[in-house]
This record gives sequence, C-alpha cells and structure tokens, in this order.
Amino acid sequence: MGKVLSEGELVFDFSAAIKSDQFDDEDTHKLSHCMKAVDFIVEWDNEFWFVEVKDPSNSKIPSEIRKNVLEKFIAKIDNETIFSNELGPKIKDSFLYLHLSKKLPPKPMKYLVLLAIGNLDYGLLLRSMDGLKRSSCLLGPDNSAWKNHYVEEALVFNEQTWNENLKQCPVTRK
Repeated sequence: MGKVLSEGELVFDFSAAIKSDQFDDEDTHKLSHCMKAVDFIVEWDNEFWFVEVKDPSNSKIPSEIRKNVLEKFIAKIDNETIFSNELGPKIKDSFLYLHLSKKLPPKPMKYLVLLAIGNLDYGLLLRSMDGLKRSSCLLGPDNSAWKNHYVEEALVFNEQTWNENLKQCPVTRK
C-alpha cells in the first residue's frame, strides 16, 4: 500500500498507489557512494514512477540568500546543467540499480520531476521537459526506441501543474 512521503516541506499523498517508498535513503539505496538516486519510487496498477523533487523555494532557505539560490537554480535550468549533471544521472542510476536488483515491475515507467518554483512558467516547463528527456536518454542509438524495457516518458511539473495533472497524488507544502 502506498503512503504519504515528504521531501523537505513538500508532502506527497501516494496512499492510492500500490507501493511508494523513499528511494534515496541509506536503508533503501545502498550504493549512494557511487550511484545517484531519485527521491521516490511509486508503483501504480498500470505504471511505475521515478519521482525527483527540487525545491529552491523552500522556506528554510535563509531569506537573505533565497533570491540568490532561486536565481542560480533558474540559471541551471537555462544552461541545462540541472539536466545533464543532476536529473539525467539520477534516473539512469536509479533505473540501473533497480534493474540489476531485479526490482523493476514489467509496467510502463515514467520519470516525474517536480520543480517547486511558484512562478515557473509554462514555457520554461516545456523547455525543461525537453532537457529532461535528452539527459535521461529516453531514446537510444539513432533516436530509436530501446530494445529493452526502459523509461517511456519524462515529465516536469511545478506544484500547480502537478496537482492539476496528478490528482491521485496531490502535493502540499507544510
């Protein structure tokens, strides 16, 4: 049975899922010294999700540096380093870890990223999805589908679009 999971101030209600786990903790992911991990893995009746959360709007960031943190984060989106250095490696390592552990269900897989920035506009969300797809290697050699089972879709949300599109698992801020 799924459960409610938190990442910082953000609370995700995955109780309608078959199973949901914090994946990036020491008890679950035992190779954090050499592999990156997404925050959550969530299994539904017909899908399996890898979920990563980035929250540069977190209120625990001291107010005197919050604006600077947000500007640096947006710059990482603009120059795409967030995709090539952080988000792409997380999905590839998480997939490989579960694949080699024989813990991947034979279901379609999605990579969902929440960029918790209130003013993240729709255009930047679309550009972010393109960057995420490229860095996640959704397509294999010659831009063709992989012959083996791999992540089929990579999606980027802000808090509003997450709740509009994923009503079965709302996110709230503590």
